[in-house]
Amino acid sequence: MSSAKTCLLSLDTLKTIGQGALGAMTFGAYAQFHNNRMMELNNENIKTWNKHRDAEHARDMNEHTREMNILVEKINKLENDQKSKWW
Repeated sequence: MSSAKTCLLSLDTLKTIGQGALGAMTFGAYAQFHNNRMMELNNENIKTWNKHRDAEHARDMNEHTREMNILVEKINKLENDQKSKWW
């Protein structure tokens, strides 16, 4: 009985398969890193946009409140003038 080894793949083929697998894993890790970084940057952009939008909304509300206060003062003045003329 002879002990013959059966070799299905050569050493060069196994080496190529290993290099391909390592390359695929490296690419996958880089793609995941890149995807995570893009998500972080997008979140920063959204936070900045929301901050700007909130500041703009607050400015608009302050302007609206100021205008309403002026109108209330005018209405009160007109009501007081009307009350003083009716006698």
